[in-house]
Amino acid sequence: MRKAFTLTEMIAVMVIFPTAVFALDGLFTTILRDIPQSSLVVQENTSVLDLLEHIQDDVGRAKSLPASFADRVTDANTLLIELADRTIAYELENGRALRRSLGETKDNDPEQATWLLPNAHVEWRVWNSNGAADAVEIQTHIKYKRTTKWLEKMANTRVYFVGAL
Repeated sequence: MRKAFTLTEMIAVMVIFPTAVFALDGLFTTILRDIPQSSLVVQENTSVLDLLEHIQDDVGRAKSLPASFADRVTDANTLLIELADRTIAYELENGRALRRSLGETKDNDPEQATWLLPNAHVEWRVWNSNGAADAVEIQTHIKYKRTTKWLEKMANTRVYFVGAL
């Protein structure tokens, strides 16, 4: 009689275990995939916000947004900002954003900064009025892959005006 009870227990386990796994599948997917992926998106967006804060400070103190300086030209990958004492270049290259003071040759320049942005999309456009650049519009978002398609998170557009501070 004890053998039949063990068989009943095994059949119950074989029915209940797959049902419980199926019911908890969404929870495991969230814990193992969605939370770590969301954490990476938030970390990268924090880097984008730090970059935007530096750009905002520089544009607020700027004399102008020149179209070119030395061998650099403002384009989709380079943003030039002329301050009172120097010109700053922001450059996008290979999943990074670089901030450099132009005209200085020091390797350990305290004004130089680098942000790692492998999945961030940063696009700037200089606004011109009366022949002079007076603002920069910056659009950003973080790209991430969800199963088979790419999605965008944390999308923002910001406009910074020259000399606004």
